[in-house]
Amino acid sequence: MAGITLTFPIVAGKVESWRRFCQEMSGARRQAYEASRRRLGITRERLALVATAFGSAAVTTLEAHDIGQALNQIIASDLPFDCWYRERVQELHGVNLARYEIFLQPAPPPEDQELLFEWMLPSRIGD
Repeated sequence: MAGITLTFPIVAGKVESWRRFCQEMSGARRQAYEASRRRLGITRERLALVATAFGSAAVTTLEAHDIGQALNQIIASDLPFDCWYRERVQELHGVNLARYEIFLQPAPPPEDQELLFEWMLPSRIGD
């Protein structure tokens, strides 16, 4: 299972609107939301509100078997719920998800990165 955590600032004055967005997905739009996430292969989604010294931010955690494909479909889908979702993200965060399409293309890690820590669960086979 792959996952990604996205953190976007919430536009000033839009925190209550962001709360209503979350309530709408768990209430009036629940069926459309669940259908979207099943179609996208998303198995878990968490939205958290974080207060920072620079204002409020939303932290979204997504898990899916193919997270790249799920994100690509969120960005490119013309289905009504997905369009509504993107419009709300743009309004509440000032982020146009269509501009993130270039980040979904596989790319090698940068050559100048400095890896400081890595941990991986040991394989159970032949411990």
